[in-house]
Amino acid sequence: MTDSATSLRPSIARQLALGYFGVSVVSVVMCASLLFVIFDVGGLVSIMRGTEDSIQRGLELSAAVRELNIHIGHSLIEGDESHLDHYRKWRGVVHHQIDKLEQELPASERPKLEQLRKQEQRMHQVFLTQALPAAEANDTKAYRRAHHEIEKLGEALAEGADALATDSNSRMARSHVSAKSATNLGLASGGACVLIVVLLSVISTMRLRRQVLSPLVKLTAAAEQVGRGEFDIEVGNVGSGELQALARALDDMARELAFREARLLKQERMAVLGQLAAGVAHELNNPIGIIRGYLKTMLSEVVEGELREELVILDEEAEQCQRIAEDLLSYSRTPVLAKTFTPIAEFVHLVRDRFTERGSCAPTIEVDVEPADVPIDPGRLRQVLFNLLENALESNPEGELVSVRGRKLSREYVIEVEDDGDGVNEQDRARIFEPFFSKRSGGTGLGLAVCAGIVGAHGGKIEVESGEMGGALFRITLPLAAEGGSR
Repeated sequence: MTDSATSLRPSIARQLALGYFGVSVVSVVMCASLLFVIFDVGGLVSIMRGTEDSIQRGLELSAAVRELNIHIGHSLIEGDESHLDHYRKWRGVVHHQIDKLEQELPASERPKLEQLRKQEQRMHQVFLTQALPAAEANDTKAYRRAHHEIEKLGEALAEGADALATDSNSRMARSHVSAKSATNLGLASGGACVLIVVLLSVISTMRLRRQVLSPLVKLTAAAEQVGRGEFDIEVGNVGSGELQALARALDDMARELAFREARLLKQERMAVLGQLAAGVAHELNNPIGIIRGYLKTMLSEVVEGELREELVILDEEAEQCQRIAEDLLSYSRTPVLAKTFTPIAEFVHLVRDRFTERGSCAPTIEVDVEPADVPIDPGRLRQVLFNLLENALESNPEGELVSVRGRKLSREYVIEVEDDGDGVNEQDRARIFEPFFSKRSGGTGLGLAVCAGIVGAHGGKIEVESGEMGGALFRITLPLAAEGGSR
């Protein structure tokens, strides 16, 4: 997976988290509102229960007041104290109900209770000090005056008790209306929250369908193409977050599989070519050797003349054919290495010296190599460097410089051979290490293929690109750690 794919934010997880978070928040709000309504209704029910008790006590107070008036009337009619015991009993009931109501009624109603208490006290005073003595003394005028006041106080006291019961009943009705309203509000808010939860669920489902299911269909189709061996796919930016990362990873995988398939086909083709080359080289070597043997015998017998010149030409061409056969055998064989840790700087300088000693004129080869001990097969790697130097000198204009550089990396050692020639075309770079591919007149196209095989046997790689001077730059990368060999 590429860095850009791994850096993508997890979109699906975020969408799921947001969806669940929204549903959870609405559910919590719904539960909180329902709890609030339950507590509110519970409080109103408690108020209604208290109000119901107040209504009952108000009615009992009203009844006690009327009983009190009845016993006052009996006492006045009889004109003696025969009914005072009953009077005192109901007066105690009146006081008891007023005391209870004082504890239960709201503060706004308590002044009415105080007024009732004063009226009852005044009626008691008029009854005992004025009306009853006047009745006993047959003082008609005083009796009527006192009785008239007692009647007015009794009516006011009864009306006040009735008013308290009526007010309590009104409060109970208001509490009932409030409880009903709170219940309706709770049901409405609960229903609204349920609708919101359903709406959020639908929205989350549609978003996930758009962001997950639709991209998954495309990814499935692409995966089926890859399964059929069709690697020329380009899924592109499908979906977001994890799915986009998966799409990019699928594109990378398809490109990697296409590259590996091409490399595998190339290796299989190279293997077939190697077997063919080995067979051809083996069949050519014997007759070419016999031909050269006869030519050498004939040359020893012919001293001079046109015939000798023709025999020399035939021998040179036969030698060229034999060299081609030897190159074919070298390409077809898997290199067997005898690796040892070699001081690379000394080795490259020695190769340069041996190479310059082969020609009639010393080429200009500049060497700048960092010292390091590298596990190589000196003989095989010298063959590679010889071939690269020959190609560089053939590509260079006469007298131009060939540069050989070496540098040590953390786990690898890199050797570069650069010339001042025309370089290698972009379209030729992919085939330059293939056998029988050559742009040089008279070349077999096997030299660089053999070099690639030797470098690969070392566990390294060889590449070509354009150098800073415009020519070709061949880069050999060798591992510093060896699987075998000795220091």
